[in-house]
Amino acid sequence: MFTIKEHLKKLTSSQMYSLRQKMLTRTALLMCTVLAILSVGVWHYANTSADYSYDRLLSSASVTMLDGINVAKNKVHIDLPYSAFEILQLAPEDKVYYAIYGPNGDFLSGYSDLPLSPSVTEQASTQPRYELHFYKQQKVRFIVRHKRLSERSVAGNVSIILGQTTIARDEQMRDTLYAALTTLMAVMAIALLVMWVAINRALSPLSWLSSQLVSQSPMENGRLPATKILEVAPLTHAINNYRQQWLDALVAMRDFIADASHQIRTAQATTKAQFEIALSSKNERVDKKVVEAIYQDHTKLTRLTNQLLVHATIVHRGDHQAFTPIDMHGFLQDIITYAVRDYAHTNIEFEYVPASENITILGDEIVLKEALRNVIDNAVAHGTSDRSTTYGIIRISLETCDLDCRVCIEDNGQGIPENQRMHALERFVKVGTNTQGSGLGLAIAQSAALSHQGRLILSKSELGGLAVSFSLPRLTETLHASSNH
Repeated sequence: MFTIKEHLKKLTSSQMYSLRQKMLTRTALLMCTVLAILSVGVWHYANTSADYSYDRLLSSASVTMLDGINVAKNKVHIDLPYSAFEILQLAPEDKVYYAIYGPNGDFLSGYSDLPLSPSVTEQASTQPRYELHFYKQQKVRFIVRHKRLSERSVAGNVSIILGQTTIARDEQMRDTLYAALTTLMAVMAIALLVMWVAINRALSPLSWLSSQLVSQSPMENGRLPATKILEVAPLTHAINNYRQQWLDALVAMRDFIADASHQIRTAQATTKAQFEIALSSKNERVDKKVVEAIYQDHTKLTRLTNQLLVHATIVHRGDHQAFTPIDMHGFLQDIITYAVRDYAHTNIEFEYVPASENITILGDEIVLKEALRNVIDNAVAHGTSDRSTTYGIIRISLETCDLDCRVCIEDNGQGIPENQRMHALERFVKVGTNTQGSGLGLAIAQSAALSHQGRLILSKSELGGLAVSFSLPRLTETLHASSNH
């Protein structure tokens, strides 16, 4: 399953890159693509406009030349006006070629070897036709136009084919294309410059955040100043929240270290005082009561140290949340087996009430095992009632409750008054008449339940003592199947 940590690891393992450079590079590539598309459009426009301009000259010249074709003495008389060629002199470097055909398709005048000739079907059309051909190793633009002669002796259409080389129109096309491309490239350059300025302005809040974070100590309680930039405000808010959580965790750690140091020093001081009493005794034989007191103090110190290590382990593993599916029935059976073995020398009876169905949760087996052992140890130490003259009872039950499961550990001791139960979940807090112990057992259980998105509930037991219940979310069949994959 892909997690955020794996994504961050993938990002950190890749090469460093500049966000500004990436944005500029991709913008430049996009603009180059747009420039290429626009260049094709400009080239087409330049060709079309050049053809349109010089085709109008060809059309005017062809009309003027057709006006000089008449019928005289029962024959087609050709008198080409000089004005027709003056029109074409607007392109002085171009050459002009023409051919005139009579009503029957007979060649009358001009160049007989032109690469096209009017067809019979085309002569019925009144619209001119334009074609581009190679003639005498040059590109020549031709127009084919017709005129109707309605004399009695000569009736039919005469056709003129007028061609002009493309030197002038190609030059106009290039001038138009180069001017348009120069303008486009200038616009693109200005756009890139504006984009560079805009990207720098857009990324400036990151530099501002960096300067603010560098100028402040991570131990300070200062918050980043508010910003009016809508896109940056969530980031500053997240940084402030993260810093506050870090400071709260740091304060909690300091308090925990201070409390733990106080408890350890107290236990060490008590043990040292017992040793000093034993050493100051004039009697060369060691009093057994003094040895027992030293042993009890050493046992308390050992238990306190172990619980502190267990608490630190639970907090550490709870942060990592390396959860796996746990079969609660087999898990509780193992815990009860160890408990019966460890307390076989005491007058404690253990009862186990299993659930009516198989229950699986997603959790950390080590964390839950340490938490349940601490609760059982507390029940053994504080759960024996004064009214119970022979033995104590510890009942461990497993049951389902909607989408959760509940693990309940009950004893027949004096319990905890209802108004002190919430206070009993705090570290190093001892409630009730029994003030023995370190005050960490229920705090460890509370941390374990919270790390599993569960709850720890203290209530009165049916046996008369305290009932400690772990309410943990069950693993559904869908989640179980996906976790196996």
